[in-house]
Amino acid sequence: MIVLFVFLLLLAFATGEILLYRFTYFLALVIVGSYVWTRLSLRRLDIRIEKQASTAEVGSVLEGLIRVENNSPLPIDRIEVAQLSDMPGHLCGGVMRLPGRRREVWKTQRFCYARGVFTVGPVVARSSDPLGLFGVQRTEGEPIKVVIYPPVVELPYFSLPVADLSGDEMVRHRPETRSSHAAAVREYQHGDSLNRIHWPSTARCGHLMSKDFDSGGFGDVWLVVDLERTTHQSRGTDRTDEYGVAVAASLAHLALTEERSVGLIAYGDEEYLLPLGSGARQMSRVLETLTRCKTDGCTSLAEVLFQNTAKLGRFVSLIVVTSSGATEWVSVLQNMTRGGLSIAVVLVDPASFGGDQSCSEVVMRLLRAGIPAYVVRRGDSLTFALGRPVALHGLSPLSGVVQAS
Repeated sequence: MIVLFVFLLLLAFATGEILLYRFTYFLALVIVGSYVWTRLSLRRLDIRIEKQASTAEVGSVLEGLIRVENNSPLPIDRIEVAQLSDMPGHLCGGVMRLPGRRREVWKTQRFCYARGVFTVGPVVARSSDPLGLFGVQRTEGEPIKVVIYPPVVELPYFSLPVADLSGDEMVRHRPETRSSHAAAVREYQHGDSLNRIHWPSTARCGHLMSKDFDSGGFGDVWLVVDLERTTHQSRGTDRTDEYGVAVAASLAHLALTEERSVGLIAYGDEEYLLPLGSGARQMSRVLETLTRCKTDGCTSLAEVLFQNTAKLGRFVSLIVVTSSGATEWVSVLQNMTRGGLSIAVVLVDPASFGGDQSCSEVVMRLLRAGIPAYVVRRGDSLTFALGRPVALHGLSPLSGVVQAS
């Protein structure tokens, strides 16, 4: 338009034609009018985040409400509103027409593909004049922190391993009795039975206090999540580490529901070591740790197991969650079973996520060592994938397909 204006102006000067002068004046008015229209269009626009969810879990939708109000009598024919975020996925935005003195409430929805701590906001509004000659942009609001937790799936068919005194066999049932020795006293949590209340501490503190019983170590469950960078694969928005973290969170929930103490070890961007604990507070710690840890580890699973053998103690249960196709760590687990540990392994098959390496050889070695193995593939339901361990006759080494017995 500017080039056309200059051309008509020079042509009018050269020829002296009044019609060309009129076209030039008209074009100048269009350009100036479009510029003024654009500058005024968003000046009296009010944008506010009415509501924004701050927590969600992977697989759910994070929702929010944004109010866009036009306080000017002039309509806005085309306004583009986008909510910025560093969450994985598509940009959340839309285009609307807003008449003068009107208000619109826009519902934002973001699908949660991955766990982590992210920011949502600010909100960016863009508009232009009817001819599209000029554009204007406004940014409103501050970034809001949102936490996306890993999903917790019910595992009614999974049997948690329990170590016995001999260490020679695995007892796969929940202990019917608990130690009568109270190891500590903590604040009352919803769901605690009356026989767990410690009345002297309750009277002293002025609020309910519950007893924490000592399991003697035989009911303790340690979870080891392999977060080595090179072992994980992804296909689209599906990632092996997200599956593994979901498995770990679900297993922790199952163990804590059965009133067993749970500890967590994960070597990712940092070395995460969550001591043994029980109750709802420990579940919150597990979810926070699994949410925060990143798959940037450079320590192999064999090294992680070797370095933490002494910390685990004897006669405890160990569940390893990994996507590693290497076999060195299987030998480490064999040595740990001789120390009285009861072990189970959950393998997230990297081949189903586009990886070159299958977990078939790892499963074969685990079964020959007498270590139960569960295999989770892309698209599997965790409830059924962890319902029964793999049987030796259900393994096909040629195709790399693992089936439950």
